[in-house]
Amino acid sequence: MIYKIVLYVCVVISILAFIFCLFEFTSQWIKKGKKEWGTLIIGLFFIPALVAAILFSCLIYIYDVWNAGGIKKYYGNKKKEKAEAQERAIEAEKRKREKERIAKAFRDGELKREELPRKENGINRFEFYEEMGLKVEEYGKVREIIYVENGYNECLNSFFMRHQNLRLYKMYKFVYLPCFTENLKRDSDLLHYFCPGMETGELKNLQMDSSYPLQFLCYPEDLANIEHGMFFFAGGGNRYDVNYISGHYYPLEEGDDESITQQLDSIVKMVHSDHGMGGLYSIMNRPEIKEGSSKDYADELFPWVTSDIDVAKLVDEIRERMEQLEELGLPKNLLRRLFDEKIKLSRLIVTKDMRILLPDYNDIEINMEPIVKAVYLLFLKHPEGIRFKHLPDFRKELSEIYQNMKPMGLNERAIRSIEDVTNPCLNSINEKCARIRAAFMKEFDKHYARNYYITGERGMPKKIYLPRELVIWE
Repeated sequence: MIYKIVLYVCVVISILAFIFCLFEFTSQWIKKGKKEWGTLIIGLFFIPALVAAILFSCLIYIYDVWNAGGIKKYYGNKKKEKAEAQERAIEAEKRKREKERIAKAFRDGELKREELPRKENGINRFEFYEEMGLKVEEYGKVREIIYVENGYNECLNSFFMRHQNLRLYKMYKFVYLPCFTENLKRDSDLLHYFCPGMETGELKNLQMDSSYPLQFLCYPEDLANIEHGMFFFAGGGNRYDVNYISGHYYPLEEGDDESITQQLDSIVKMVHSDHGMGGLYSIMNRPEIKEGSSKDYADELFPWVTSDIDVAKLVDEIRERMEQLEELGLPKNLLRRLFDEKIKLSRLIVTKDMRILLPDYNDIEINMEPIVKAVYLLFLKHPEGIRFKHLPDFRKELSEIYQNMKPMGLNERAIRSIEDVTNPCLNSINEKCARIRAAFMKEFDKHYARNYYITGERGMPKKIYLPRELVIWE
């Protein structure tokens, strides 16, 4: 197939080259009245090459016919290949329509979730509801392998109780859910960071055993295929417009400490072999555009400057708390799942002296520099959002907000800051949004903080999504 493509390319090039040289020869003759024989000779050179290519094509055709066993069989094979291609296309279309039919039936309530055709085999790969809370957030950092059991096993539970910080090949962490909840109870500061507003008394009811994930199996009959072993939740999937979490199961047998450790070592190597993250995920680089070179400069850079990476650089405490959670050995999503029904968004109070308080999150005060706080209050006053390219239209309003915090008047430096932050050709607004984000994430997790800081898609209005009925202006 490749040699045919090369041949056809040579034929096309030869024809185009000859036509070009003939055109040049003719145009020179007409314009200057002289004949450029060199050009014509070069053009004529391609004629033998063209003839050779055509002859070669004929030889290839003859060879293909002879190899097929004659003209009848040659064209018969061509017809058969065409028919097979059409049949495959028809089958693909049938599968597509059947998938759409099943998805519609599920949406219309005609099929239950457990009646949908399965993707995973239900033997060593299982489908779980997303509500389980173990969906992978950062694929490059997947390192948790979780012990799950269908019935209490004294030998294995005793092993994990005595080896709570076991790490083996490639620093994979083995998670034993009962120990996680007990450790969490001893660290109320960390708990309040991820669950702001949580009452201390509620910690007493915090429990989780190793059978927890099994209640979220999409196919209840799969429960019979699980006894006790390690689960690696490799990430999410989608089938028939339904999201699910894929869980890979590795059985674990009873034994002495050495035997169990050897099994775990084998399991983690299999996990790493099957799901090793190296080279699978790319990192997008920040766009290379100079400040002031575009009217939408601030908008184009917004996702980068206000990213988690930039916030972590501003607030070391965030990184420290993340590391603490990783030491406990459980993804943040599961922690959120435990308390999502109990945690509500706090009211936000702007006091007369321009302090920002969250009374339902243990009276947390959000501290910001004056110009940063002025930007935040500007966006808080506009629930519909503000497009960065329209920032100059809000310069006067921002000045008034800032002056309320500075009753002595605005100095030259303050005026310059206001001009810079309302200039969409500069990066100043992005820096202020990053600091606003950091101010909230310093106090509690992004899962709740994202309702309070400024966010939005590129080219769209940037806004604070906190419902305004929760905002109180004194």
